[in-house]
Amino acid sequence: MNEPYAITAFYKFLRVDSPEALQRTLEKRGKDLGIRGLILVAHEGINGTVSGSPEAIAAWKEILQETVGAVEYKDSVAAENPCKRFFVKVREEIVGLGDPTVFPSGPNNHLTPQEWHDMMQRDDVVVLDTRNTYETEIGKFKDAIDPKLEKFSDFGDYVKECGIPKDTKVLMYCTGGIRCEKASMEMQRQGYKNVYQLQGGILQYFEEYPEGFFQGECFVFDHRTAVDTHLQPSQKYHLCPHCGDPGDKHITCKQCAAAAVICVRCEQKSEHKKTCSKNCAHHHELAANREQCKRQTAVQ
Repeated sequence: MNEPYAITAFYKFLRVDSPEALQRTLEKRGKDLGIRGLILVAHEGINGTVSGSPEAIAAWKEILQETVGAVEYKDSVAAENPCKRFFVKVREEIVGLGDPTVFPSGPNNHLTPQEWHDMMQRDDVVVLDTRNTYETEIGKFKDAIDPKLEKFSDFGDYVKECGIPKDTKVLMYCTGGIRCEKASMEMQRQGYKNVYQLQGGILQYFEEYPEGFFQGECFVFDHRTAVDTHLQPSQKYHLCPHCGDPGDKHITCKQCAAAAVICVRCEQKSEHKKTCSKNCAHHHELAANREQCKRQTAVQ
C-alpha cells in the first residue's frame, strides 16, 4: 500500500518587507522538496496549502520556521496528491477583503474548538459563516447565518445591511481561520463589541469534534473539493468542470457519453453544460447551432 500524501494548510500575518524576495526563496525551497500546492505572499504575510510526502512536509515546516517564524498548521492526509503543481504568488492581500490596511496584529477573541463547541450550545449567540455561497451550500454549522457572499470582499457591505444588533455575541468561522481574522476586525470597525472567532477554523474543529455541530462537508481549495468531518476527502463532491464550484450531479456527457459530475447551477443553465468538460460543451453548442441553422434554412 502506498504511503498517503500529507497536506498542510497554514497562514501567518506578519510584516514582509519584500514579498518578491520571500516568493523566490519559498519557490526554490519548495521545488527542491518536490512539494505541490499554492502559497500567497504579500506585505501582510503568507497563506497557503501544500502537499507531498510526510518527510517533505515536515521539512517544509522547518523552512517556514526559518523564514517566517512559528506557524500554526491544519494537517490532513489523502491517498492521492490533491495538488497538481506548485506555485508561490505575490498578491496585494493574502486574503482579499479589499482593504490592505486591515492588518490583524494578534489574538482577537479567538475561541478554541472546545470553547466554540460550548458556546454553540448557548441561546444568546449568533453564528455567522464568513465563506462564499458555493462553500456554505455544501456544509455549515448548525443554525449558522449564511451571508450569501459571492466573494469575501463583499463582507463589509453585508455587515452594514445585516441588521444583527451591535451588542449581540457573534461567533464567526471560516475554513482555516484566516478570513475571520479580517472579518472580525471589520465587524468591530462597524461597532460590534462581542465578536468571537473559531481558532483554526472548521478544519481544526474537525480534529477535535468530528461528530460535533457541523452539518455537511467543508469545501477546500484543492482537488479533494471537500473534506468530511473526519478530514477525509469527499466521496460526494467533485469540482464542476465548467465553473469550478463543488458539484454532485452525476450526468452522462451530451457530447461524448462519458460519466461526469457537474454542479446544479450548470446543470440548470443550459444543455451545453450537461457535458464532461469545457471542450465538450463547446462542441455540443457548435453542433446545436449548426442544427438550428439547418432548420432555419429549410423553413426559408
